[in-house]
Amino acid sequence: MDIKDKTFLLIGCGSIGRRHIKNLASIGARRFMLCDLSEDRQAQARACLPGDAEVESFTDYCAALDKGPDAALICTPSSMHREMSVAAARAGVNLFIEKPLSHTIDGVAELIEIVTEKQLIATMAMCYRFHPVFKRLKQMMDDNVIGRLYHANCYGGYYLPYWHPNEDYRTEYAAQKKLGGGVILTSIHGFDNLRWLFGEVEQVTAIVDKVGDLEMDVEDMALGTFQMQSGLYISWQTDFLRRSDEHMYVIVGELGTLRCNVLEGLIEVYSAEDRSWSTERIAYNVNAMYIAEMESFVSAITTGSPVAVGLDEGRKTLKLALEIKAQGGG
Repeated sequence: MDIKDKTFLLIGCGSIGRRHIKNLASIGARRFMLCDLSEDRQAQARACLPGDAEVESFTDYCAALDKGPDAALICTPSSMHREMSVAAARAGVNLFIEKPLSHTIDGVAELIEIVTEKQLIATMAMCYRFHPVFKRLKQMMDDNVIGRLYHANCYGGYYLPYWHPNEDYRTEYAAQKKLGGGVILTSIHGFDNLRWLFGEVEQVTAIVDKVGDLEMDVEDMALGTFQMQSGLYISWQTDFLRRSDEHMYVIVGELGTLRCNVLEGLIEVYSAEDRSWSTERIAYNVNAMYIAEMESFVSAITTGSPVAVGLDEGRKTLKLALEIKAQGGG
């Protein structure tokens, strides 16, 4: 079945949901169901779609599921992901779940069991796996460009009020414990990146705290030291406080050093043999990774191709994030 014949249900019409359906429309989707408690958000989502799109609106996601969509995009606050995903899976609907898989590990096994039993397509939205800079880093890790890895420093962060400048950050799920917020779960991409690039974690020690003045009841900073199963050691840091938006990787190996400024699309490699640096610049458009992510999901539901990030991957990353969060009492 062609994408234009598929019906996509968006549950949660916030900024990321609107991005996803706009991208779906750009690759040919024309049948949409929009579900949100806010009519204003529904109207904003509808405005993202072309004039020839067929659109139905709902405030009850169970009523929307009863209409039999082909796929549901779960784009609500983290604390709602599992419940809504289970309902969709029980209805036999394929799933595209925004990160994280949930705010707790409870009930995740049940979700995976239902998806497996019903032979559904289900994927996690981990967009950085489609980012050209991270794809290049992955290739370099797989090709052992700097040989056996010794240690790495991965750090970044952003100022939460800058995240969605037209919204009050205090009302965002990221700032509220009850909605599954906090910098660890909101920035869970970072843990998925570590597992994808460097393999599984053997053990981790972390400091998790709220050290800034932002008005929220969740952590705004986390520092971790990871020992990977490969023997690699990683120091990692993220926060909601950094006004100079940054995303950096420095990786040391037996044959040299690799430095990556993700936001600048800059990768530098130091060759121990030549004692010199080489530079590679990667041009990219941020939305392109979201389009590639959606194309991968559509391919899975239309052709049966494998998903990029299955729910078991989501579970492993969530388990790691929650282990770190717990070290801060969260």
